Amino acid sequence: MVSGPLTRDALANRQFALLWGGQTVSRFGDGIMSVALPLLVLMTTSSSADLGLVVAARLVPTVVFLLLGGALSDRVSRRLAMMTSDVSRAIVSLALGVLALSGRLDLAELLWGAVLFGLFDALFYPASTALVPEVVAVEHLTSSNSLNRFSGTLANGLAGPLVGGVIASTIGVSWSLVIDAATFVVSGACLLIMHPTPRPTSSGATMLGDIRAGLTYCRRTPWLIWSIAVAGLANALVFSPSAIMVPLFFKRVLHAPNWMVGVGFAAVGLGGLVGALIMMTRRAPRSRTRTMWLAWTLAPLFSVLLGLSRSAWFASACAFVIGALLIVGNILWDSLMQSEIPADILGRVSSVDWTVSLGFSPLGVAFAGVIAGVIGVRATIVAPAIVVSVIGVAVLASVRSITALDRRSTDPQ
Repeated sequence: MVSGPLTRDALANRQFALLWGGQTVSRFGDGIMSVALPLLVLMTTSSSADLGLVVAARLVPTVVFLLLGGALSDRVSRRLAMMTSDVSRAIVSLALGVLALSGRLDLAELLWGAVLFGLFDALFYPASTALVPEVVAVEHLTSSNSLNRFSGTLANGLAGPLVGGVIASTIGVSWSLVIDAATFVVSGACLLIMHPTPRPTSSGATMLGDIRAGLTYCRRTPWLIWSIAVAGLANALVFSPSAIMVPLFFKRVLHAPNWMVGVGFAAVGLGGLVGALIMMTRRAPRSRTRTMWLAWTLAPLFSVLLGLSRSAWFASACAFVIGALLIVGNILWDSLMQSEIPADILGRVSSVDWTVSLGFSPLGVAFAGVIAGVIGVRATIVAPAIVVSVIGVAVLASVRSITALDRRSTDPQ
């Protein structure tokens, strides 16, 4: 165990410490808004359909413009790109907060705000992935990404929603928008006082050419394209639909009380914290790709066990393991991308990953909701999880080039 040195080495880096601190505060604001947004929409229109419309209004422009955001993040300073996104989202959130506090917020403003958030998210996501290796040494990438995942899960998944509930029941849900704006300001300020980071070397191509180059790089890199494809399939068929399948399973199949549904969701977050803590306290495995794939393949197997559970507590235990395995795999994925992909194309490659991860998830959720009404909740959880696990094992066993990075790291010098 090497817990102290790895974590201290990462935080001793002033550049990373500022980036990590700002992002932790911003994710705390995201957690607050995860509670506030549904309440704001329901207070404004009392329509669950409108809530879905607002969520889609943020997600759709993000997916549509992610490839463009990746190309932009490979043309300008990633630090400035993130700062621009933070400041812009702070302005949007503050404007919505002022409207809400004055009683003039309606569905149109919420929709426009969601669209603007989605546009700036599309710039932020690839730039944030690409900035880390610019400020962190290769040997510290795993511990740095572990810290990011740990604090993100704690702030966004646990602390933020709890505080969001307190705010909504005390000073009023409208203040959540103002507080969220303040968290973006803190994040932007942390980026501002970082030392300037270099602008990536220009490819000299058009924006469309840059996007095409990112797609081509992914297609020609086996470990990358296979990982993006299979992980995207798992997200679409298993993990994104869990947002609706878990409560359906607990309520309609196990007949658990409402508070037990909360336990099931909290178990995923707690598992994620433990998974990140494990990665913070141990050095990265030598077989990084194989370990990542095994973690991502075991996670849907535990989804099978969850879907076969007869007890809500056993299902929650499975959810805990799923959360831990997903975080372990995601940390290794972040570190692999940041250490193995050339810096001048990392933003574009990251945008491809984000596009696949986010783009098919809404379809998976909608499909699962329909199928559950036809074949039942248990079968809708179990069948896709088995399919994804089988595909993962088959690809890992048959496509030898996926683990080429592992073999390279063990070859004698």
